[in-house]
Amino acid sequence: MFNLVREILISPFGSFASVFALFAMAFWLVYWITKHTTKINESHRFLEKENEKASNKIEEYCGKQDKNMDEIRKDISFLKAMIEIFKSGSSQQIAQSHSPVSLTEYGENISKDLDADNVISRNWDKIYKDLEANIGNKNAYDIQQYCIETATVEIEKFIDNDAILAIKSKAYRDGRPLAFYAPIFGIKIRDKYLEIKGINISEIDTHDPQKGIM
Repeated sequence: MFNLVREILISPFGSFASVFALFAMAFWLVYWITKHTTKINESHRFLEKENEKASNKIEEYCGKQDKNMDEIRKDISFLKAMIEIFKSGSSQQIAQSHSPVSLTEYGENISKDLDADNVISRNWDKIYKDLEANIGNKNAYDIQQYCIETATVEIEKFIDNDAILAIKSKAYRDGRPLAFYAPIFGIKIRDKYLEIKGINISEIDTHDPQKGIM
């Protein structure tokens, strides 16, 4: 190879010029390929980033839609539960309707029958974790609404299966829907959580949107 290069270099000028041009073209071609390969790599990385952004936006959108659908499902389930309670035709109410919602004497007696305070105590770690995840930064009214609605629609988020079976047994004996007893747990969980957070129960009325309208 060395001898071949030597012969090329000592050949007539015209031949040397041709070889030089050939080498120049080769160097330019390497430069061109390197430059465009770099651009292609940069474009590829840019497209990867854009695809990742688009994918994240799609996931975020789908997540929001799933959350909205879940809220609609909960609202429908809550309304269904209220209709079942109304159809049961009970003359005795678990909770008082005036705000802030509280248990009636009848509700307190049912609470004792179901051992509600002990049920809540043994499930408190589970309950508190759920409340912190969903209403940790909410006002007193929103806390009340979440506790009562969740107890009505998804009581399993708050208490263990044994307690749920006890409620179902009483509901069967009394001819009541399961949701009839939900306020007992919703209200007591609300009270305990507000106490831990140092929030006065009177603040419920302060943030009640219906009170604001009036």
